[in-house]
Amino acid sequence: MKERNRLIDTNKLHIENKTLFIDLKENRGGRFLQIAELSNDRRSMVIIPERGIETFLETVRKMVDPILSDGQKEDRDGL
Repeated sequence: MKERNRLIDTNKLHIENKTLFIDLKENRGGRFLQIAELSNDRRSMVIIPERGIETFLETVRKMVDPILSDGQKEDRDGL
């Protein structure tokens, strides 16, 4: 019998032609973040175990900080 995942929290984002589903779930193995993308009727998914969520977020933050900083600089410069 397939183990059921319990949904703890969920969010849905629409970005351009993509829909992202971000779910925090739990099963006997523990909690995990599930990120699924629906684009042009195709679904892709990644699962991040609870113990890796902090590292995942830190890595994403390092990658996007320069982009966000550039956008804020452009806003200040009136561009």
